[in-house]
Amino acid sequence: MTDMQKYLWASKEQRALGPEYIGLGQLALPILLESILRSTVGLIDVAFLSRLSDSVVSAVSVANQYIILCQIIASSLAGGSIVCINQAIGMKNYRRVVKLSSIALSANMLLGVVFGLLFLFGSNSLLFIMRMEPASTGYACRYMNIVGGMMIFQCVEIVSASLCRSMGHPNAPLIINLAENLVNIVGNYLAVFHHAALGIDPLDGVALATVLSRVTGMTISLAIVHRAGVRFSFRSLVPFPKEDIRLSLSIGIPGGFNNIAYSVSQIISTAIITILGETMVATKVYVNNIVHYVALVGMAFGSASSILIGYKIGAGEFEEANVVRALVTKIGLISNIAFSLLFILLRYPLLGIFTENETILRVGGMIFILDLAVEIGRSLNNTVASALQATGDVTYQMIVNQLSGWIVSVGGAYLFGIVFGWGLYGVWAAFALDEMTRGLILLHRWRSGKWRAGAEARRKMIAGN
Repeated sequence: MTDMQKYLWASKEQRALGPEYIGLGQLALPILLESILRSTVGLIDVAFLSRLSDSVVSAVSVANQYIILCQIIASSLAGGSIVCINQAIGMKNYRRVVKLSSIALSANMLLGVVFGLLFLFGSNSLLFIMRMEPASTGYACRYMNIVGGMMIFQCVEIVSASLCRSMGHPNAPLIINLAENLVNIVGNYLAVFHHAALGIDPLDGVALATVLSRVTGMTISLAIVHRAGVRFSFRSLVPFPKEDIRLSLSIGIPGGFNNIAYSVSQIISTAIITILGETMVATKVYVNNIVHYVALVGMAFGSASSILIGYKIGAGEFEEANVVRALVTKIGLISNIAFSLLFILLRYPLLGIFTENETILRVGGMIFILDLAVEIGRSLNNTVASALQATGDVTYQMIVNQLSGWIVSVGGAYLFGIVFGWGLYGVWAAFALDEMTRGLILLHRWRSGKWRAGAEARRKMIAGN
């Protein structure tokens, strides 16, 4: 039996043995479909907003940079608990699973409240550094107040959806996102094409549709979590579980900075692109919303491998974890290259969905070709970084991402795009160099095996409590 056959799909008999007996494909396929649907929410927003103006699209894109950053922080901090939960499942320590799940939910609820207050009262300050036109700043601020102000719904859903996957119910997030997309499509249509009858501004209506879709997702996710047998016990938080929180944060905090480094660099890069004008910002938005789909297969298998490798680490099966990582990296690399080439062939019809601006079509068409290099590097990042996170080796990633994100991505974007005068082409070249740099360094880290000592120590801590 090949590695592909062994790890890709588990039989019903194997699945019945426990949540850890599941195939990569059975985890990755629902994650892939969920990612497509989740990405479609943003794509739908852009498609409807493009009916208003390119300026509105640019403004909402800038606002979403901050909202996505907060989502990443919530996902990363909850991810520390999820990594420990996966390892606890691998060693069949379900008492720890309950306690860690309750910690993750409580922490994300608190984060959701904090983020909501930040967006409600601090949007103008956050947008100040972006150097946007006054009208665009107003659009972005309104969107952030509505969508960002209700971050708690997204934060709660992040935890519940992750728990469903870890407990062997990977289809649940897919159901959630189907419902979210339906609500979002209907809401956007009504907001843009029937806003007069509703007595609402189109931009506010699109933002409210996004919030309503997230409320729907949170409600359904909590119901599925309950039916799936996942139970939260807030009594387990008394007395205050310092050791469990410390264990989760030892992964969650570095993991958070790890992801934040990339997101903040994207925000600063967007600020650099604003120097080039709103047309270039709109070009970036349209291209990003399309090429994001290129990496979804690799991202799905990377996320699936994080769960499966977590199980393997918990069970002490380090060599099997290495085999899973190598297999998933191959899948990610092949899929990213294949989809990138397909999108290059279809780039002009795809861009034509959003705009007829000749400058955007010309520049965006060339960016699609440059993006092939970005996707090759991204395939390494999505798979190797997920594997390292599953082992708990996140501090090294944090250092690499901080250095590369600021020096290569941000510094390179300004040097190539502004100083050298290459414009958006130079910015994209910096993105490619950043992805390649981080991907190759993280691959070297995995192959060195230096993550094993920390993984073994953490495994003993989980087993001993």
